Amino acid sequence: MSMSEPAHQPSRASISVIVPTYNSARFIREALDSILAQRLQPEQIIVIDDGSTDNTADVVGRYKDRRIQYIRQPHAGVASARNAGLDAARGEYIAFLDAHDRWRPIFLEMLHGYLSEDPTAGSIFSNFVRFEHGTGKVLGDQFHSYPAIKRPVLLKDEPFAHGRIPKEKAFSTLVAFEDIPAYPQVMMFRRSMIEHLRFDASPGEDIGFALKAFLAGGVLFTDVVLAEVRCHANAAPDPLATALNKLDGLKAIEPHVTREGDRRAYRDRLVKEHIDAALLQTKAGKVRAGWRTYRDSFSIPGSSWRKLKGAMRMALAVPSGLAR
Repeated sequence: MSMSEPAHQPSRASISVIVPTYNSARFIREALDSILAQRLQPEQIIVIDDGSTDNTADVVGRYKDRRIQYIRQPHAGVASARNAGLDAARGEYIAFLDAHDRWRPIFLEMLHGYLSEDPTAGSIFSNFVRFEHGTGKVLGDQFHSYPAIKRPVLLKDEPFAHGRIPKEKAFSTLVAFEDIPAYPQVMMFRRSMIEHLRFDASPGEDIGFALKAFLAGGVLFTDVVLAEVRCHANAAPDPLATALNKLDGLKAIEPHVTREGDRRAYRDRLVKEHIDAALLQTKAGKVRAGWRTYRDSFSIPGSSWRKLKGAMRMALAVPSGLAR
């Protein structure tokens, strides 16, 4: 079965959608169909096949829409695939969709509408829900993790609303979030503000890229659920690996953080991530590694009280770590 452009053409905008994929043949049709079902259509859809060994190429090849550009590269990881997409992108706005996720029909229309109206904004992110693969069970929406940007009471009954964080506050505000909003599949970027940025080929690449984008311009957000992110029951994230990846992602952006207010917020978050990772290492029985990670936090200026509390927490964690 081949798939082509619908007879009725929705309006289009200068948007490049980048779809990195690796052995996701069984999911990528849902992702591409969700792009083609958008009320506002992109001008370019770039599928970067990161060396898949399944029939991804055959699935993508069934689409006859001329906007879909299929690029295959040797397997190098999702950061490399996204960077290849950025190199090929021509649109004024950039969006990413992972091959196993999907957008709701107003995703591009809403994010493009808000972003195009504010020339000082470099990026926008939306709310999303996670769902279990196999059962389809919805696991809750992401904005419960962002209490700092809870919708004002006066807007609680509005079906659509969005907020704005100006450039001078964007990074320092968002780097302090417990769960940093760094999910590329629910973000849109103004290309002119991020065209010099690339994903780092190291763990934590999503956090690194998002935070660098937050340094480049104001940030918009909407709590409307616009995407669905697939979760696999047998692939629950390892808390220690997640913490270490987050720490690596934060370390990688240090040269980009130059404004003093941003540096204070960055250093405080970096200390926090050192302590969080150290505690998880210690509780996992890696006591020496945990103390090394904690000790590294003292090379970062400031956050004396956080470091002191970290020492007390580490002391409490050592007995359980030694018992492993």
